[in-house]
Amino acid sequence: MPSYKFKTKPYKHQRQAIKKILKQGYGGALLMEPRTGKSKTTIDLASIWNQLGQIDRVVIVCPNRIIGTWVQEIHIHCPRLVNITVWDAEGRKAPPPPVRGTYQLEVLIVNFEAFATPGKKTKSGRTSKASGRYKNRAQILKWIGDGKTALGIIDESHKIKSPSGKASNFIVGMGPKFAKRMILTGTPLTKAKRAHDIYMQWKWLNPERFADLATVGEFKAHFGRWKDVPVSAEPGARTFPKYIGPKNMKELQARMGEDAVVVLREDCFDLPPREDIVIPVDLKGSKDAYEQMAARMIALLEDGDEASASIRLVQTLRLSQITSGFVTTDDGEIKRVGFEKHDALHTILEDMYEKEQKVVVAARWKPDLDLIEAMGHEFGFKTFAIRGKVKRADSDKAILDFRDHNGPGLMVIQPQAASMGIDLSTASTMVWYSHVNSWVDFTQACDRIALSRSSTTFYHLVARNSVDEIVMDTLANDTDVAKELMQHPERLLKGKHLDLDASGRIAVKTAPSKIK
Repeated sequence: MPSYKFKTKPYKHQRQAIKKILKQGYGGALLMEPRTGKSKTTIDLASIWNQLGQIDRVVIVCPNRIIGTWVQEIHIHCPRLVNITVWDAEGRKAPPPPVRGTYQLEVLIVNFEAFATPGKKTKSGRTSKASGRYKNRAQILKWIGDGKTALGIIDESHKIKSPSGKASNFIVGMGPKFAKRMILTGTPLTKAKRAHDIYMQWKWLNPERFADLATVGEFKAHFGRWKDVPVSAEPGARTFPKYIGPKNMKELQARMGEDAVVVLREDCFDLPPREDIVIPVDLKGSKDAYEQMAARMIALLEDGDEASASIRLVQTLRLSQITSGFVTTDDGEIKRVGFEKHDALHTILEDMYEKEQKVVVAARWKPDLDLIEAMGHEFGFKTFAIRGKVKRADSDKAILDFRDHNGPGLMVIQPQAASMGIDLSTASTMVWYSHVNSWVDFTQACDRIALSRSSTTFYHLVARNSVDEIVMDTLANDTDVAKELMQHPERLLKGKHLDLDASGRIAVKTAPSKIK
């Protein structure tokens, strides 16, 4: 590593990642679990390349909600004289300002939406190439010039995994224009061992790595097992290829390893430990409503496959809502049927408030979010929220204010709105009031506090003998909730047996992605 003065002290795994990527020269992949410091590592790499005179500009493509996080992280970790241009929907009303050499390093941050918006329709019915993604890409390429001093970064690169996606192809098509390229993600495979998720990510990063598998079809055939499945039971029916599992995974890992740094939190011994505590909640006021809905669901499942669509879309959601203490009527009215989880959370927050600590509470449903925010205000917490339909600027301000606040603070998050790139590590405690079904959303939301300098604690409020226990089980094993219910509907009333200690709790040390 060249003589370089870090603005903020790196962890050991971050130093090792920097050394490997620098040795490769062109860039590389940081396949680092969320909150192990991908952004800081990347900022230090860009700063070192800039110090060496190899780059003077950077383009970062990332989800819209973490643009503000990138701005904050650059200011915190970058020791160079840097200028940042945020080119979101508002910023794209004008071209990015040209690089003039006034600053040592120029950074352009753009969201994925810039490449998803099609051009306007012309009178002939064709798509205009003077607007939308065509225009945005042209202006970015103009900004980087000949590209010989430009670094291109795709954060949360699993979002470009689709070979047929317009946005993916527009982004990947720019890859050869950059002298250095990086991809950042903690979940390169969004489904367990679906190898072809890698194809487009590596086509951007280093297409030579899989040059012998030039097309996505060849890639899928080499790293996956497929089966022809008929579209119907009729004789001679048309078939379609169905993915049934991976193959040649050791080869895939070896090839990826040539370009990538892989960091798991469980391997970062200099990071703080983590503890998960499952708090079983007995349904009382909500019990009747839950049992009636569960019985209806079991009956529908036993009637046959015709009910499967409505089961996935409606009944499972209704059961999860009931364990949170409310139901949505057919008229769309919200009715509260119990306060079991509310009371369990009240006990936790009371303790946190007395200790003047910060806490993050994750909840899936709007009535839960409203209830939790109200509880925070009643206690006297300085209360913040990141949830759907909140403007990015307001979310960014809430994150900064939560970070800077001294004293008891409560951040209420909707997991899908706060699952990527957001740093809430001034808190070391998170409570899951209601869980999501997505393993990716779950782990990434958990990792918002994972870089806390203190040990982290996660409380999981789980209704006994209910769908909550099934969801917890599927999150631990990255399996499918709907499939589990179709195969074992009786678990809706039996749940999953949990071995409890005398206090009624389960306390286990786990890796970030596992709840035992």
